[in-house]
Amino acid sequence: MSKNSFLRATSLFMGILLCLASISAVFAQIEDVEGSSSGRSNNSVNKKLIIHEINPSYNDLYLQQGENASFTVSFKNNGKKALDIEPKVAAVPYNDRDFDESWISISPANVTVDRGAEQEFTIEVSIPEDVVGGYYDTYITFTDDVYSEGDPYPQYVNAMYLSISVPIYPKLELQTSFIDDTIEAGKEYEYTVKIKNVASKNITIDPEVNRYSYPFDEFGLDDDEIEITAPSTLEPGQIADMVIRVPVPDNARGTYNGYIEMSINGNENEGYGPRLELYLNVLQQPTVPYVKTFSTRSADPIRIEVSAYGSGSNAWLRSPQKDEVPSFELNVKYNSSPVNMILVKTKQSSNVNIERDYFSSFSIEEGGIYQNCGSYYTETYTVPGAIGDWELEILPKNIGSFDYSIIIGDSE
Repeated sequence: MSKNSFLRATSLFMGILLCLASISAVFAQIEDVEGSSSGRSNNSVNKKLIIHEINPSYNDLYLQQGENASFTVSFKNNGKKALDIEPKVAAVPYNDRDFDESWISISPANVTVDRGAEQEFTIEVSIPEDVVGGYYDTYITFTDDVYSEGDPYPQYVNAMYLSISVPIYPKLELQTSFIDDTIEAGKEYEYTVKIKNVASKNITIDPEVNRYSYPFDEFGLDDDEIEITAPSTLEPGQIADMVIRVPVPDNARGTYNGYIEMSINGNENEGYGPRLELYLNVLQQPTVPYVKTFSTRSADPIRIEVSAYGSGSNAWLRSPQKDEVPSFELNVKYNSSPVNMILVKTKQSSNVNIERDYFSSFSIEEGGIYQNCGSYYTETYTVPGAIGDWELEILPKNIGSFDYSIIIGDSE
C-alpha cells in the first residue's frame, strides 16, 4: 500500500469514529432530558421538548366584579419519568391589561405525576369588586418548557390559555355623543353639554381634545385652542355642565373632525368611557350667486321654489342658541332684462323625535321628551311667463346646501 493510500484510509477511519461518538452524545442528551424528574427544569437549545397533554387547552370565562368560578384541567405526563408539577400563572405577550395572579388559586399547588399518569387540577378564579371591566388573558403553565429560550415574550409548550371577560359598566354619561354644527370663520362659538356621574363612587375627569388626521386640513385650529371648562371631580349622581369654547380662525376652511376624550380616573379609555365627537363645518358665505339658465316654449306662468335645511339636531347646545335663519336672494332675467318676482308662500317644516335613544335619560327629564331634529325652509315665487330665454340667480345665506325647482304652467 502506498503512503498516500494509507493516509486516506486512516483519515476515513477516524472520521467514522468521530461520527459515532457524536451520535452517542446526542442520544445521551435526549435521554437526560426525558429522564428529568422535574417539570420546571431549565432547557437548553439542544434539549428535546416533550409535549404533554393538557385538557382543556383553552377556557373562556365571563365573570362580573366580585364573582368567582372554578373548573378542572387535566395534565398527562408523556415523558419517561415522573415529573414534579407546580402550575403557575404566566403573562400573555402584548396584552393590554395586566392579569393579577392573585385572582387565581390552583389545587393541588404541586404534585408528582408519574410517567403516563394523568392528574386533575382545580382552577379557581376570583374577580375583585373594584376591577375595571375588560378582557383579561393569561397562561397557566405546567412546565417551564418554551419554544425559544431567551425570548422576552416566551411561548410556553405545556400551558393552557385562559381568557376572562369582565363587564364594563359606564361611569360617565353625556347629554349627547356629538356636536355637529355649521360655523363661520372669524367667530367664536360656545357649546354646553351636560355630563353625569353614573358610577357608585367619585370619579375624576380630564377632558382632552384630539383631532382625526386628515390630509389637506385647512381648518387652521390647533387642538389646544379649544377650551373646555368642567369640574375635575364628580360625585355619584352629580350632573354638571361641560362648556366647550371654539374660536374659529379668520382663515378657517373645510371641516374640523375630532373628539373629546374624557379621561375618566386618569385613563383615556377607562371602562371604554364615552367620547364627544366634534364635527364643525366652516360655512363660506358666498358673494357670487348661483346661476341657472333655461328656456320656455309657452307663455304659461313660472313658479320657482327654493329650499334648504336649517339647524341640526343638536343646535340647541350652542350658547346662545343658533339663530342664523336660512334665506335667499333671487333675481330673474328674461332675454337679459330683469323681471319682477312675487313671493307667494314661505314654509317652515321640522322633524321632531320623541325620546330618541341618543339623548341621555337625564337630559330628557330636564329638557322634555321632544327633540327638534332639524328644520326645512321653503320660499315660493311666481313670475309672469313668456316664450324665450331665462336666467335665474340664487344667492343663499346661512345655508350649506339648497334645492330649487322651476315649474312652468299650472303646477296644481
